[in-house]
Amino acid sequence: MYSNFIVSLEAVLPIAILIGVGMLTKKMQLLTKDEIAHVNKLVFKILFFCLLFKNMYQADFSIAFQPQLLLFTLIAILATVAVASVVVCYFVTDNKRRGAMIHSIYRSNFIIIGIPVAANIYGQDNIAITAMLITVVIPLYNILAVTIFETFRGNEIKLKPVLLGIAHNPMILGCVVGIIFNLCHLVVPNAVLKPIFQIGSATTPLALILLGASFTISSIKKDHLSIMLCTLGRLVIAPAIILPIAVWMGYRNIELVSLMTVFAAPCAVVGFTMAQQMESDYELAGNCIIMTSGLSCFTLFGWIFLGKTLGLI
Repeated sequence: MYSNFIVSLEAVLPIAILIGVGMLTKKMQLLTKDEIAHVNKLVFKILFFCLLFKNMYQADFSIAFQPQLLLFTLIAILATVAVASVVVCYFVTDNKRRGAMIHSIYRSNFIIIGIPVAANIYGQDNIAITAMLITVVIPLYNILAVTIFETFRGNEIKLKPVLLGIAHNPMILGCVVGIIFNLCHLVVPNAVLKPIFQIGSATTPLALILLGASFTISSIKKDHLSIMLCTLGRLVIAPAIILPIAVWMGYRNIELVSLMTVFAAPCAVVGFTMAQQMESDYELAGNCIIMTSGLSCFTLFGWIFLGKTLGLI
């Protein structure tokens, strides 16, 4: 029991500390809002590309490529969106709030929070399966996000910009390029590979620090019922339904942890920006991100501890 507690703590505590460092950075006014936005762009466009290239370049695809796991993840995300849409539309009448809430419930911070959790449990070199899920999760997240926001804004959904955005997404590109180099046995010279790996290693800590530095609390009292619904849906209800089904289907260890990082991680940070750009309730989206990011340190600990205690991970 004690060893399970320590493993669970070691998976979550480093993330909480890095987010805390980011919040301290903001309190000390070491970074301005514009500087945070610029560094976030750097992390998204350069560092994530290097990290995901590294994971795919080193991956053993005889283990990492699991079509059934990819299909299960896809179906589970679609089911989450369907259920969230029904529940939110039943309780909420404002379309702006509907879009923000559905997006907050189904879309997790899989890259920034999820992958570090898997790496803290199994090691950075053993998370190729987790990284492989990106090839399904990120495109699906983006297509669903645009569909949901445009639907509740009352506009026509234009597929071409969505597909172009996916094709130019640095995370997708990093995965695809890494897979091509791996499968084609293309050798990258060590002098080039080493700095790519070094940049990739800096991604997680910097992204988590920036996440903490980006937190801004506003109008939580006004939105407390909506925030509570989204938080429960994101951190408790979705994983409580999906993870037992995954266990019943035989998923264990890194596969189960990978699913846990998709379905039990907090709301995606990009939700605030998308809600703002697509005329949804961006304040509600931002508050959901803050609340779930803070509470996920406890809920993720609980899910991991339960999995370890039951001998599933």
